[in-house]
Amino acid sequence: MANTMRTEESITIARPVDAVFDYMSNPENAAEWNSNLVDYTQESGKPDEIGSVTSFAVKVAGVRLDASEELTEYEANKHLGFRSKKSRIGYERALDFATDGNGTRVTYLMEAEAGTGLFKFADPIVQRLFAHDVRGNLEKAKTVLEG
Repeated sequence: MANTMRTEESITIARPVDAVFDYMSNPENAAEWNSNLVDYTQESGKPDEIGSVTSFAVKVAGVRLDASEELTEYEANKHLGFRSKKSRIGYERALDFATDGNGTRVTYLMEAEAGTGLFKFADPIVQRLFAHDVRGNLEKAKTVLEG
């Protein structure tokens, strides 16, 4: 992507890699640890199948946004990669999982198309708000998995 906003957040969860990966890669758990997710459906393929598509809706500032994404990379207990299919902005996102002491280090990385024209000024604000949401979602996964 030529002009992108990059968001990266990490957290360590005191659980083994396989348990964290199984939980966070399961579409049935997505709404439990993603605070702004209101709907998440496996449209095609299986959750671990490259090319599978999920559709979802998020609520941002009280507005519902519908989108879909494709699983582009899958390495059990290590990495998940996604690319937007139907979305207001193009993006690629990834979740990486690595052993960290007795726990698992989860890193969320997203690169999204940056705004253009009159809305370009809002990018830093949007990025900070999104990073805050990502951090909160990772903390929620940590709470659920360690609870």
